[in-house]
Amino acid sequence: MLQRSLFAALALTISSAPTSAQTIPADLALTDFCATCPAFTTPLGIYQNAASPLYFVNEQGGALKVANETTGAVTTILNFGTGGTAPPLGFTSGGERGLLGFAFHPQFATNQFIFLSYTDGAGDTMIARYTLSSLSPPAIDLNSRRVVLRVDQDFANHNGGHIAFGPDGFLYLGLGDGGSGNDPCGRGQTITPAEINNTSNCTVDTAFTGNGGNANSRALLGAMLRLDIDGTTPAGSNELCASNADGSANYAIPASNPFAGTNSVVGACDEIVYFGLRNPWRFSFDRSTGDMFIGDVGQGAREEISFRPSAQIAVAANYGWHCREGFIAGPAASCRAGITLTDPILDYNRQAGSSITGGYMYRGPIQPMRGVYFFADFSTSRIWTATQTAPGVFGNQPNSTNALRTAPSNVSSFGEDVDGDVYVVGYGDGRIYRLTSASSLDIVFQNGFE
Repeated sequence: MLQRSLFAALALTISSAPTSAQTIPADLALTDFCATCPAFTTPLGIYQNAASPLYFVNEQGGALKVANETTGAVTTILNFGTGGTAPPLGFTSGGERGLLGFAFHPQFATNQFIFLSYTDGAGDTMIARYTLSSLSPPAIDLNSRRVVLRVDQDFANHNGGHIAFGPDGFLYLGLGDGGSGNDPCGRGQTITPAEINNTSNCTVDTAFTGNGGNANSRALLGAMLRLDIDGTTPAGSNELCASNADGSANYAIPASNPFAGTNSVVGACDEIVYFGLRNPWRFSFDRSTGDMFIGDVGQGAREEISFRPSAQIAVAANYGWHCREGFIAGPAASCRAGITLTDPILDYNRQAGSSITGGYMYRGPIQPMRGVYFFADFSTSRIWTATQTAPGVFGNQPNSTNALRTAPSNVSSFGEDVDGDVYVVGYGDGRIYRLTSASSLDIVFQNGFE
C-alpha cells in the first residue's frame, strides 16, 4: 500500500501537466481487490483512510468490517444486526433499509471519529458518531456513541442514507423523498415545516416523536443536507428542522448554507443545501476539482446523474423531483417557484436500467482515465463512463448498448481509496472489484523496483 501510495502521488503530480484526451484502456478489468478475503454479505460501500492501510466495508445487514488486502483477513468490528448488538432505538435492515453509510472524520488520524448512517428500529434515519478505541487492530468504542441527527421516514423505501465529507470539511447527507411512489407526501419540493403534508399516510410517526424525534425533520426528505459536525447549536429559537425539542443540536449550520439565517425562503430548514431529489443513491466529490456528482434513482421513466460545480457547492439548487424526472416532466403538475430548476447532466431510460448507482470521477494511477466519471445501474449491472466536454456538460449519454462493462453482480456502490483507485461494489456476490489496467503507472514502477 505504501508503494502504491507513492506511485499514485507521483502519477497525480505528472497529471498536472497537459495530457491527451481521456480514454479507456482496452485491457481495463474489474479485479477482485482481495481474492483471498471471504465474500461480504450485501456490501454497500468500501472506504479507506490515509491513517490505515485497511479497508472498511459496511454491509446492509448491520455489520462494519475491516479487510486486510495483504493477509486476506476480514474482521467484524461492529454488528447492529443478527448475532450482534443493536444500538439504542434499535436497527432495521432489508429492502432499502440497513447500515447505509459510513464516513471518516476529516481529522480521523488524530480524533479517530467515524460516522454511521443507518435505519433505526422504527425505520427512521439515524446519523451517529463513534470513536475507534484502537487503530491496530481496529476496535470501536460503543460507549462513545453520539447521535448527530435523526429524520422521520414516511415509508420503508427511498431512505437515501449516503454520507460523505466534502472538500470543505462539512458532512453531506443525501435523503430520499420518504418513499412509496410518485412522492405522495410531496417531500421533494418541501423545504419548510409549514409545507409539510400531514394527511393520510403522511402523518408523523408517534414512535419517532415519542422518543425525542422532531416532526419537522420530514421537511428534510428529498434533499441534500450540509452540516458542521464539529459544532453544536445551543437551545433556543432557530430554523433547524432536526433539532431537539429545546432547539439544541449536536451539529451546527455552516454560515454559507443557502437557507442559513435570514434568506429569501421564510422558515426554510437551515440544514438543506439542495432539494428536489427522489432517492440519491451514492454521491461523490471529485478529489481534484471539488465538483459533486449525485446519482438519483428515478420513478418509472428516467435515471439521472445530477452535478454541482465546486464554485456553487453552497448555492441552493432544485433538482426537480417530483415535477421533473431526468430531462422530462415528472408526475407533479408544477414545481415550487423561486429557485431555478437544475437539470441533470446525464439520464437514461428503463431500457438501459432501472436503478442508478452514482460513482466517482477517476483520478487514480491509470493515467488515460483521469477525468472519466464512472457510474452504474444496480438492476442491470451495467457500468458506464462520461467525460466533461465543457463546463458542466458531459458526453457519452448512457443507453442499453454502450455500457463499458457489465459487472459480475449488482453494483450497489463505488469506492475510492487514498491513491485514487476506484472500486466497484458487488451486492449479490459480495465481491469488491478494483479498476485495473497495465496503463497504471504502478506497473511501470513495480517492474523497475520490485
